[in-house]
Amino acid sequence: MNISLTFHAHQPNRLIAYDFFKIGEHAFYEDDLLNAQVLSQVAERCYLPANRLMRQLIELSDGKFRFSLALSGVILEQAMHHRPDLLLSFRELADTGCVEFLAMPYYASLASLYSPGEFAEQVQEHIDLIESLFGVQPTVLWNTGMLYSNAIAAQALDMGMEGIMADGNRQMMSNLHPNDLQCAPLIANTKTIVRNRHLSNDLANNRVDPSWTEYPLSPYTFADWITKQEGQVVNISMDYETLGERQPDSTGVFEFWRTLIPAILFEGNRFMTPGEIVHEFHSTGTIDCPQPTSCSTFGTTSQWNANVMQQEALKKIYDLEEPVKASRDRDMIHVWRKLQSADHFHYMEKSNGFTPYPSPYDAYIYYMNALADLQVRVKQEADMIRAMESKNLA
Repeated sequence: MNISLTFHAHQPNRLIAYDFFKIGEHAFYEDDLLNAQVLSQVAERCYLPANRLMRQLIELSDGKFRFSLALSGVILEQAMHHRPDLLLSFRELADTGCVEFLAMPYYASLASLYSPGEFAEQVQEHIDLIESLFGVQPTVLWNTGMLYSNAIAAQALDMGMEGIMADGNRQMMSNLHPNDLQCAPLIANTKTIVRNRHLSNDLANNRVDPSWTEYPLSPYTFADWITKQEGQVVNISMDYETLGERQPDSTGVFEFWRTLIPAILFEGNRFMTPGEIVHEFHSTGTIDCPQPTSCSTFGTTSQWNANVMQQEALKKIYDLEEPVKASRDRDMIHVWRKLQSADHFHYMEKSNGFTPYPSPYDAYIYYMNALADLQVRVKQEADMIRAMESKNLA
């Protein structure tokens, strides 16, 4: 059986407690100390040991083990500023020639839902960053939260993407096989690579759940499940933080993967990257997905835009697009784009377990105050531009 393994990594720029009285006082919205601390902690527990393990598995298999990484521009920026050793570790993986880097919206944003033009610009910015850091150009798109729809697939085609990743939830798949390449209606040139939700969740969640009927999962059992799969390719995808962070070292996660990969290869299976998949296989069917889906528990966008706070915040940030871009101020545009990261809106949801804030309401207030300050600065910039234009005309 052919297997494609993808890990996604992203760390948001969390905001300071930006209260009403800070508006107009300063434009430093991010908690730089907290962001650096979290990145370092996760780097030590997950990213660095996981990268070492993946490199060892590539070397031990003589390059037969191959996988892909979807790294947001935000986490790569943080690594450049706070943990250059982490960036070096990713570069060492790139140098093996066995790791494919996927395209993403640079800021892990929801722009594909609210501004197609902005979405295309963020993906191109991310492609440029990956090329400058790792010397490769991504050809397959991993959208934020695996957001997918007919319209998003069409955007991927317009960007020249050869493939786009999507989650194989029931709502989208109908009677289609999750292990076969698909395509959106009239989008034959950009293939849809469907994540095997069942097997991915077994590794990402169920492996450490004592109530699961297969607990404790043996890597040899999982390798056997993979071998017996049908279809073109089994696509396994999960957050990289699964290795060492959400499943701590004490759960045996690294030893599990150290055993799993050779076991899969021993049974005659083949690892492929998404780019290799879209070149080797044809689409077998058409996915008609008019409404956006994601890899969330319910397969919807509700974790980002279901409540009134989220909806208001999203409207205001994207309403700023035209005046922010009209400023031509690169720093201001960068700040505005960082405020688009989907995490900010997820923190406004009650069920979020990763929030740095006391409550969803606090997340909303800090965000909206920062946004209000940005609005003030955008207006000041616009007034300055108009004044200069008037002076030149006089």
